[in-house]
Amino acid sequence: MEFQVSARKWRPQKFSQLIGQEHIIRTLQNAVELNRISHAYLFSGTRGVGKTTTARILAKALNCENGPTPEPCDTCVACREIREGSSIDVREIDGASNNGVAEVRDLIDNVQYATSSCRYKVYIIDEVHMLSKSAFNALLKTLEEPPERVVFIFATTESDKIPETILSRCQCFEFKPLTHKQIIQQLQLISEQEGIAVYTLSLEEIAKNGAGSMRDAQSLLDQVVAFSGKEVTPGSVEAVLGIVGQKTLEIFIDAIRAQDCSALFAQVQDTVNAGKDLSYICRDLADYVRNLLVVKMADAPEKLVDAQAWDLEVLKRQAENFHADELHQIFSLLTRTEVEMKRSSLPQQVFEMALFRLVDVRPFQNIDDLIKRIGEMEDAGSPPAAVPAQAKPAAEAEKGPAVPVAKVQAEQGAADVALWEKVKAEICARKPVFLHYLESCQVVEFSDSVLHLAFQDPYTRDLVEREENRSLIAQAVRSVSGGEVRVGTSEIKAPESQASGQTDEIEKKKSAAPSALMTKSESEIIQQALDVFGGVLMR
Repeated sequence: MEFQVSARKWRPQKFSQLIGQEHIIRTLQNAVELNRISHAYLFSGTRGVGKTTTARILAKALNCENGPTPEPCDTCVACREIREGSSIDVREIDGASNNGVAEVRDLIDNVQYATSSCRYKVYIIDEVHMLSKSAFNALLKTLEEPPERVVFIFATTESDKIPETILSRCQCFEFKPLTHKQIIQQLQLISEQEGIAVYTLSLEEIAKNGAGSMRDAQSLLDQVVAFSGKEVTPGSVEAVLGIVGQKTLEIFIDAIRAQDCSALFAQVQDTVNAGKDLSYICRDLADYVRNLLVVKMADAPEKLVDAQAWDLEVLKRQAENFHADELHQIFSLLTRTEVEMKRSSLPQQVFEMALFRLVDVRPFQNIDDLIKRIGEMEDAGSPPAAVPAQAKPAAEAEKGPAVPVAKVQAEQGAADVALWEKVKAEICARKPVFLHYLESCQVVEFSDSVLHLAFQDPYTRDLVEREENRSLIAQAVRSVSGGEVRVGTSEIKAPESQASGQTDEIEKKKSAAPSALMTKSESEIIQQALDVFGGVLMR
């Protein structure tokens, strides 16, 4: 018997054999059973999800000798003719090659005639979005008021290209991509019926490359079987499809973690020499990084990552070496790179440059810590330094900001020091920005009626001197001690010699700042920002 590809041999012939699309199947079956059949349907969705197959089954259900019936028998003359494509009353038209006004006018002329043997005339127009604007306009009147017992079924992968006037005259159904599990189950059934031994990991790889399309997955299965024979191993799938296994992805991730650019470029070259497709590798690498993030963040990663397809112990080991922010940045960069590779004439170079950027990925900085550190450096008169990348643990963050020890005058005693620490904690809890204001202040007086604070710089003093801030401090004292105090502020006076020296130094910095700024290039300014804030430079 002549060989027939799996996509044709295993095409569903009844509604019960369709995989997925349960919401559409139920609607169509109810419409037939309740005799609420529309004169026009539009089936849209990605390739290989069952649009044309569903249209044929609906044509059978309308014209079956036992019908109209929600489930065609597939054995009567009408069902067999529709299945074989020889029915006179059920016509399939390719919209890509019959997209002109002349073809549509021929169709309109034939619509007027009665059926020859079937109950309904059914016109299935595939890739209907390929019709010209004039052809759509010629079809409008007939589509709105067709002759009795005529049904139009349109199928398209690009519903956005169909005019609104056509869409408004149809019942529209959106076909969803098939799930990974549904594709694997169907491939497993086909393999068992054909007597082919296939490893589960091989089916996983084929289904993943099918990308939600049953027809694509079945075509890939035929291709792999033609290469490997009656036993399909993961190695044969990788060889045919140009993909790599987990071991290669592990090497890429370890090299990124070690910031070893030489090893990364060598691995890319080895992969290319082995005939692998770099776009597939980029996609699989992004999927692998997603699994690393799931293993790192999820309480039960085995429920979210297929243990048969991936080694969870290796994933856990590698995930420990990354911060969650790093994995998120790596994933985002890889997904963008995959799109760029498809558009570029130099996909290998695009991939290599992306790997080079991945080496320099660092976690995002805690913005509050950065602001605090920059403020400290500005007060000290020195350039800001980089803040450590690791953020504080959540448990430590919940305790609230750390309150520095105040410079309370010694004669006030330990009790006043303890009381001031409680007041400071209350102030910072109400308004965290005071953590920086009060860090370098001195308590000149703290009595039952007066709280006098001295600050090193007039800018901070002016901020605290504002009415709302002095009121906040008074409320904090009242909350802690129950007393009413009047809040006063002053400036700490430096010795005259020290003050003059600081003034000269400040003037020198001011005079040097414009020239220094003018001599810095854009790249130097950007690099200085990266040193402070971290991150990756995206061009």
